[in-house]
Amino acid sequence: MKTWLILSYIGLASCASYQRSDLYFGRDIPGGGQVSEQEWKAFSDSVISHYFPEGYTEWEAKGRWKDTKTGETITEPTKVVTFFGKAGKQRSNAIDSIAQQYLRRFRQQSVLRSDMRSGVHFLNQTP
Repeated sequence: MKTWLILSYIGLASCASYQRSDLYFGRDIPGGGQVSEQEWKAFSDSVISHYFPEGYTEWEAKGRWKDTKTGETITEPTKVVTFFGKAGKQRSNAIDSIAQQYLRRFRQQSVLRSDMRSGVHFLNQTP
Protein backbone atom coordinates (compact mmCIF):
# COMPACT_ATOMS: atom_id res chain seq x y z
CA MET A 1 0.00 0.00 0.00
CA LYS A 2 1.37 3.41 -0.92
CA THR A 3 0.70 6.50 1.12
CA TRP A 4 0.93 9.82 -0.70
CA LEU A 5 1.52 12.95 1.32
CA ILE A 6 0.06 15.95 -0.45
CA LEU A 7 1.48 19.18 0.89
CA SER A 8 0.80 22.74 -0.03
CA TYR A 9 3.09 25.02 1.92
CA ILE A 10 3.37 28.51 0.55
CA GLY A 11 6.89 29.86 0.59
CA LEU A 12 8.87 26.67 1.30
CA ALA A 13 12.08 26.56 -0.72
CA SER A 14 12.89 23.47 -2.72
CA CYS A 15 15.58 21.14 -1.46
CA ALA A 16 15.16 22.55 2.04
CA SER A 17 15.71 20.72 5.31
CA TYR A 18 12.62 20.68 7.51
CA GLN A 19 11.34 18.79 10.48
CA ARG A 20 8.67 16.18 9.91
CA SER A 21 6.43 15.58 12.88
CA ASP A 22 3.78 12.88 13.05
CA LEU A 23 1.05 12.52 15.67
CA TYR A 24 -0.70 9.15 16.02
CA PHE A 25 -4.23 9.39 17.43
CA GLY A 26 -5.85 6.12 18.53
CA ARG A 27 -9.61 6.27 18.00
CA ASP A 28 -10.81 3.75 20.59
CA ILE A 29 -12.23 5.48 23.66
CA PRO A 30 -11.42 3.83 27.01
CA GLY A 31 -14.60 2.36 28.48
CA GLY A 32 -16.16 1.83 25.05
CA GLY A 33 -16.91 3.59 21.84
CA GLN A 34 -14.79 5.16 19.17
CA VAL A 35 -13.99 8.65 17.96
CA SER A 36 -16.35 8.96 15.01
CA GLU A 37 -15.47 10.49 11.65
CA GLN A 38 -17.66 13.49 12.55
CA GLU A 39 -15.90 13.95 15.92
CA TRP A 40 -12.51 13.62 14.24
CA LYS A 41 -13.44 16.16 11.55
CA ALA A 42 -14.65 18.62 14.20
CA PHE A 43 -11.37 18.17 16.13
CA SER A 44 -9.25 18.52 13.00
CA ASP A 45 -11.17 21.57 11.77
CA SER A 46 -11.24 23.41 15.11
CA VAL A 47 -7.98 22.39 16.80
CA ILE A 48 -5.40 21.22 14.25
CA SER A 49 -6.35 23.80 11.61
CA HIS A 50 -6.20 26.52 14.27
CA TYR A 51 -2.51 25.77 14.93
CA PHE A 52 -1.54 24.87 11.34
CA PRO A 53 -3.73 26.87 8.95
CA GLU A 54 -0.98 26.59 6.30
CA GLY A 55 -1.62 22.85 6.03
CA TYR A 56 -0.94 19.31 7.20
CA THR A 57 -1.70 15.80 5.99
CA GLU A 58 -4.08 13.31 7.61
CA TRP A 59 -4.08 9.62 6.86
CA GLU A 60 -5.63 6.40 8.13
CA ALA A 61 -3.67 3.68 9.88
CA LYS A 62 -4.23 0.63 12.04
CA GLY A 63 -2.37 0.94 15.32
CA ARG A 64 -1.13 -1.94 17.47
CA TRP A 65 0.19 -1.38 20.96
CA LYS A 66 0.51 -3.16 24.29
CA ASP A 67 -1.94 -1.90 26.91
CA THR A 68 0.07 -1.13 30.05
CA LYS A 69 -2.90 -1.95 32.32
CA THR A 70 -3.98 -5.30 30.83
CA GLY A 71 -0.80 -6.43 29.07
CA GLU A 72 -2.86 -7.22 25.97
CA THR A 73 -1.94 -6.19 22.43
CA ILE A 74 -4.62 -3.81 21.20
CA THR A 75 -5.45 -3.07 17.56
CA GLU A 76 -7.39 0.10 16.85
CA PRO A 77 -8.14 2.48 14.01
CA THR A 78 -5.74 5.41 14.08
CA LYS A 79 -5.48 8.82 12.50
CA VAL A 80 -1.98 10.03 11.70
CA VAL A 81 -1.32 13.72 11.13
CA THR A 82 1.92 14.78 9.44
CA PHE A 83 3.39 18.27 9.68
CA PHE A 84 6.40 19.66 7.77
CA GLY A 85 8.09 22.90 8.74
CA LYS A 86 11.08 24.59 10.26
CA ALA A 87 11.89 23.27 13.72
CA GLY A 88 11.25 25.67 16.57
CA LYS A 89 9.80 26.00 20.05
CA GLN A 90 6.53 27.62 18.91
CA ARG A 91 5.91 24.84 16.37
CA SER A 92 6.79 22.15 18.91
CA ASN A 93 4.47 23.68 21.52
CA ALA A 94 1.63 23.81 18.98
CA ILE A 95 2.04 20.10 18.19
CA ASP A 96 2.10 19.23 21.90
CA SER A 97 -1.00 21.35 22.48
CA ILE A 98 -2.88 19.45 19.77
CA ALA A 99 -1.96 16.15 21.42
CA GLN A 100 -2.98 17.37 24.90
CA GLN A 101 -6.35 18.58 23.65
CA TYR A 102 -7.03 15.21 22.02
CA LEU A 103 -6.02 13.38 25.20
CA ARG A 104 -8.49 15.41 27.27
CA ARG A 105 -11.35 15.50 24.77
CA PHE A 106 -11.36 11.76 24.07
CA ARG A 107 -9.97 10.43 27.41
CA GLN A 108 -6.92 8.81 25.78
CA GLN A 109 -3.94 7.18 27.52
CA SER A 110 -1.45 8.69 25.08
CA VAL A 111 -0.77 10.19 21.66
CA LEU A 112 2.45 9.12 19.93
CA ARG A 113 4.66 11.89 18.54
CA SER A 114 7.52 11.27 16.14
CA ASP A 115 9.99 13.93 14.91
CA MET A 116 12.71 13.64 12.28
CA ARG A 117 14.67 15.84 9.90
CA SER A 118 13.39 15.56 6.39
CA GLY A 119 14.56 16.87 3.04
CA VAL A 120 11.72 18.59 1.23
CA HIS A 121 11.58 19.22 -2.49
CA PHE A 122 8.51 20.34 -4.37
CA LEU A 123 8.21 19.13 -7.94
CA ASN A 124 6.59 21.63 -10.23
CA GLN A 125 5.20 21.16 -13.68
CA THR A 126 7.74 22.08 -16.33
CA PRO A 127 6.56 24.03 -19.40
